[in-house]
Amino acid sequence: MEKAGPLAQFLRARRAMVQPEAVALARGASARRVDGLRREEVALLAGISTDYYLKLEQGRELHPSSTVVDGIGSALALDAPLMLHLHRLARPPHAPAAPPDGTVSPTLLGLLDSMPSIPAQVLNRYLDILFVNPLAERLSPAFRAGGNLVRLVYRPEAPRDAGWHVDARRAAAYLRASVDPYDDGPEITRLLADLRALEPEFDGIWERHESAVPAGAPTFFHHPEVGTMELRYQVFDLPATDGQSLGMYVPAPGSPSSERLQLLSQLTHAPSREGDRGAPRKAGGTTAA
Repeated sequence: MEKAGPLAQFLRARRAMVQPEAVALARGASARRVDGLRREEVALLAGISTDYYLKLEQGRELHPSSTVVDGIGSALALDAPLMLHLHRLARPPHAPAAPPDGTVSPTLLGLLDSMPSIPAQVLNRYLDILFVNPLAERLSPAFRAGGNLVRLVYRPEAPRDAGWHVDARRAAAYLRASVDPYDDGPEITRLLADLRALEPEFDGIWERHESAVPAGAPTFFHHPEVGTMELRYQVFDLPATDGQSLGMYVPAPGSPSSERLQLLSQLTHAPSREGDRGAPRKAGGTTAA
């Protein structure tokens, strides 16, 4: 049997995660043979026929109307980012995109140069790091052009604690939100294979079909020079750049983290002493998408 497309995979995965009580349905006395909702329950809640919903899950219907999509999203109790992703899945796929060229606009580089006190990075649609400013480099040795933000989270040396599992799900959701859902080209195929090789749990995380840009998500950095900082990750799409985005790590105004980041900025941009020139920078921390 031919593998189901992205829309069908998403509907199956998300339906299994919704319990009847979450959408005001009675569970009933008889044992349920499926995880989550039944197909007929989703169809009832969405206001469509069970046969039509079955076609969607089997991949025989690919492009439902916006009204139907909204109904299904409500039936599956999707939040705003997942509802947006469902609408992306329901539209016809674009022509295959060309590989990103990795060129960062000189205008953007000039803008970032004028904001040296904020750690910043430029990413492509696969979350490859195209550029990092000096403060981001000092914030974490993992932030280097040529790296990938998701690979950083899944790197073997990252401790697999409770915080890592939050970061791992967030990073996978960020990647899914950033790439075209119908992109099956060599770049995304290679990246997913690398992530599976790095972490056995990745497949299970990826198959949850979560999709969200982590705007405002907290990230903790444990830095040997200034101490622990809680910074909020803000993402800005860059129009006419073939999917590039600007990521910035921002502290809460007036917080201890803001003071520590300001100190780190001063250390980063202070004129080097003669004896310090060429000395390697020491930095450490945890990273999260």
